Amino acid sequence: YQSFENGLTQYMLYGGHIKESDHIKLLQELGLDFGEVVFRNKQSLKFWEESSIANPISNDFFLIGHGPSEGPPNDTDRLWNIYYPALRKTVNVASVMKMSFLTIHLWIDRRFVQPIVIHEKTNALGMLVEYGKEKHVTIGLENLSEDVRDLERIVKTVPDVGIVLDVGHGQLISKNNTSIKIIEELGDSIRHIHLHDNNGGKGPRDDLHLPIGKGMVDFPLILGKLIDIGYQGTATLELEPEELPGSLEAVKKIVNTIQSNPSPGLVLKGNSD
Repeated sequence: YQSFENGLTQYMLYGGHIKESDHIKLLQELGLDFGEVVFRNKQSLKFWEESSIANPISNDFFLIGHGPSEGPPNDTDRLWNIYYPALRKTVNVASVMKMSFLTIHLWIDRRFVQPIVIHEKTNALGMLVEYGKEKHVTIGLENLSEDVRDLERIVKTVPDVGIVLDVGHGQLISKNNTSIKIIEELGDSIRHIHLHDNNGGKGPRDDLHLPIGKGMVDFPLILGKLIDIGYQGTATLELEPEELPGSLEAVKKIVNTIQSNPSPGLVLKGNSD
């Protein structure tokens, strides 16, 4: 991990989305550590598979992956006949590109998804995680509107899956940001972070992906919780390219402030005697 000028450990490596190959150079020029390639559809997968782009990109920049959207969440026929095969194909492409991590979507919120469908999705996830192991790609499940209990059931059944904590999604369909409880109770399973802001709300239309500090997400609280559990990993700023510099600066400033004023009992890794 890199260090800041003041000697504090960098707790996270910061990245942005890559939707086309030119974005790799852009993110490098912005000083980001990695890019999260968005595999949107068959055409996108074909492009990246044939691109000859693969890790290592450079000594200080690498790629991870983000899978396609799920579609209708209660359709088990689509799950097995369309989405699961698409996810396996995405794992294949991630492997060809020598990516070690892939984020996927499988909505498992028990308020909206039928129990039998959650069961089928859990089975599909278990199979995908095992397939990912064969291809040396770790699978991460992103929270959509799920709370800690939804994710806890999945982690107990599929213990090798990682959690992708989307802080912005945690602010939706909930009085309090669900990220807090997820960090407190399932912190050991968190493998990747998505950072963006919003003003709360009741569904996807309210998932605004605002720059950091432009909404109501309590980033000092959430980032502090992540530091408290010793999280040292990747964090994607899910924003437009022009919004990245200001948000990157804002996040680093918050993290620096927390590290300079640690909570009681917190041991900052890399700075203990």
